[in-house]
Amino acid sequence: MISLSKTRLSYKIVGSLILIFLLIFMSLGAVVSIVFENTILVSEKQKANLLLQTIEKPLQIALYLKFYDQIPEKVAPVISVADVTELEVRDNSGKSLYFYTHSKEHLKSRHEAVNVTHMIKEPTSGEFMGSITLRYSDLTYEETRQSIHKIVYGVWASIALIFFAAVWWVRYLLFPLTKIAKKVRYYKPGDQMVFEEDGSVEIEQIVTAFNAMQQTTQLYLEQMETMNSSLEMKVNEKTHELENQYHIDRLTGLPNRYKLQEVLSKGEISALAIVNIDDFKEVNDFFGISIGDEVLMQIGKWLNELSGACFRLGGDEFALVFTNLDDQTELEHRLNMLAKFLDEKTFMVKEESLNIRISIGVAMGREKVLTRADIALHHAKANKKPIAFYNQDEGVEEQYRSNLTMASDVRRALFEHRIICHYQPILNLSTGTIDKYETLVRMIDDEGNIIPPVKFLSIAKQTKLYPRITLEVVYQACTLFASRNEEFSINLSDSDIRNPHTVSEIIKTITETGTASRVVFEILESEGIESYDEVTRFITQVKALGAKIAIDDFGTGYSNFENILKLSVDYIKIDGSLIREIVGNSRHRIIVETIIDFAKKIDAKTIAEFVSDEVIYNTIKELGVDYSQGYFTGKPTSLSLCQFS
Repeated sequence: MISLSKTRLSYKIVGSLILIFLLIFMSLGAVVSIVFENTILVSEKQKANLLLQTIEKPLQIALYLKFYDQIPEKVAPVISVADVTELEVRDNSGKSLYFYTHSKEHLKSRHEAVNVTHMIKEPTSGEFMGSITLRYSDLTYEETRQSIHKIVYGVWASIALIFFAAVWWVRYLLFPLTKIAKKVRYYKPGDQMVFEEDGSVEIEQIVTAFNAMQQTTQLYLEQMETMNSSLEMKVNEKTHELENQYHIDRLTGLPNRYKLQEVLSKGEISALAIVNIDDFKEVNDFFGISIGDEVLMQIGKWLNELSGACFRLGGDEFALVFTNLDDQTELEHRLNMLAKFLDEKTFMVKEESLNIRISIGVAMGREKVLTRADIALHHAKANKKPIAFYNQDEGVEEQYRSNLTMASDVRRALFEHRIICHYQPILNLSTGTIDKYETLVRMIDDEGNIIPPVKFLSIAKQTKLYPRITLEVVYQACTLFASRNEEFSINLSDSDIRNPHTVSEIIKTITETGTASRVVFEILESEGIESYDEVTRFITQVKALGAKIAIDDFGTGYSNFENILKLSVDYIKIDGSLIREIVGNSRHRIIVETIIDFAKKIDAKTIAEFVSDEVIYNTIKELGVDYSQGYFTGKPTSLSLCQFS
């Protein structure tokens, strides 16, 4: 079905007029019909009442005297009237004394009759004697209704003829618009349409408007073509500029890493060297970033002048590429000379004189030279060498690949809840009971094997996974010991303590599990503590909640007694390297005795690690160590195998 919105305008106009006329005609017809009906009914009731009044007195006398046989005679004048269809007389008990009705054929031509009933009372006392009911139907009423219906049908037929004539006429008037619509439908910018005018003011206005539109469209089209041409030139210029920006380092003006990768993809170079400025962060920190940027620009310019093919990789790193140079000895000689020249050169920046040292990583060949040169650079820095060449026999790439695999395994283990805790008992040497446990992290691999921390923890520390492992260990240990009585210790690194999120989650966990008064945080002194202020702040926070602090691996590495005094520790764990040799090495024994004496003076307890046999156990007990931890005391295991104290 075609919706009204898509029908012809002529149909809409004429249809709207016809609809309005019909609504008016139907409303007036309904009003006239109702008025006619009411008028006729009132008239018939009046006629019926008048007829009954003519025989009411004679019937009153006949009923009063009980001359019932005279009733037909008394009512004869009324029933002789053709419009009277029924008449019935009843006594005071409701018994019918007389009943008259017309034949069925007579009644068929009549409309529904009007009923009128009069009560007949005694002449003297006024008591009820009976009633007379008259049924009256006027034949002229039905004839009048039929006449009105014929008039209505005639009006409907006239409206239909007028409607079709009006549709044809309106379509004729709107035909010029149809022609215009057909032309405009296929109009394209640049076309010239010719419209015919038929003298109608409205059509002439439309034609004038379309002609003006064509002129405006043509003007805009010409302007757009000019703008497009200009825009295309600007786009090409901007594209060229962006391509240059994409391949050029903004600070130094040298080709950047993207340009280097493009050059490498062509396979035309025979060697690549990555030059890294040693300790450049100190230049930025001491002199400021602006001077640091000026130094980078001067070094980049200097390297480019010496080599002729210098790229800036980003930060403080540059790359030098070499073609047709397959002799490693010659390349090493060139780079050594470059390093020597740079070592002798002084850079002047804003009245500041700076000497720069560099480290260089070199890769020969055409495959993975950027990656391999970067590996060689790390090797040079790790071994404090000015130049290092990539050596495939060292298996560095395999080690990197293994590290990446392990990092992926750790990530999946965290996601699949395969990071678990084992607990090693700590024996109280004075009572012989297990008062404490140290929490030790383990990982379960895909085959269900237990992986010790030495194989994955150092790799995790190089990624963002290490803080998640710390929080997982804290959660598991606190959840388990919430239902036990012993103290338990958890190892924290300096990086854990300097991580605000990690510290916040640790405090939240020990508070919610109610284990704050039984947890001991072991700080790894052997790794070195970079910020004693932050460590002291952490210790103050957790001690306020009831936690205790232990210094782990004490006796090697930094072992700064003055700094230990600042930390206000509760336990000092003597490093296992001292305990293992304590029986046969008098120097180790003296160091352990010194630590024990120092601990007693600061009111701290001592714990000996790596107690592996009875001889060591008896020795540390004799020296006055407070607690023993090691395989002789008990191996790390699932705490479900241990007994409650």
